[in-house]
Amino acid sequence: MEETLRETVRQYLGEGLRSLEQEDMADLEGNLLRTRQAQRDEAVAKERCTPEELQQLETTLHALEEMPKLAANARDSLLDLEGVRCYPCGRFLIFYRYNSNFNVITLIRLALDHPEWNPLIRDGKPFHKNSKAF
Repeated sequence: MEETLRETVRQYLGEGLRSLEQEDMADLEGNLLRTRQAQRDEAVAKERCTPEELQQLETTLHALEEMPKLAANARDSLLDLEGVRCYPCGRFLIFYRYNSNFNVITLIRLALDHPEWNPLIRDGKPFHKNSKAF
């Protein structure tokens, strides 16, 4: 069962990584760059989430801009090789990469309503005090 979930997460994130490689990127907002797939995820979230949940997401993204190392690399060998990090935020799991050379965070995907993925990708550290996990 765990291996099936792990493969599902890998495929889901693979779409975001392909988006990063194949689609034109939007302009940088601060030091945050969203893949086109992350932008599509955000559009879906705007339809399904409350304004408070969307505000919490924006607040968390700003916190990640300030402290991009809030989460260690995902606890999955393939995702770790890609440098993918995961951070929880309410109903979301925020998947991102951090380029310390340029101080740029690339938002890979915003997974909405997938709490079953949390144990597979979390780094095992306690959540940041401002995070509201699943």
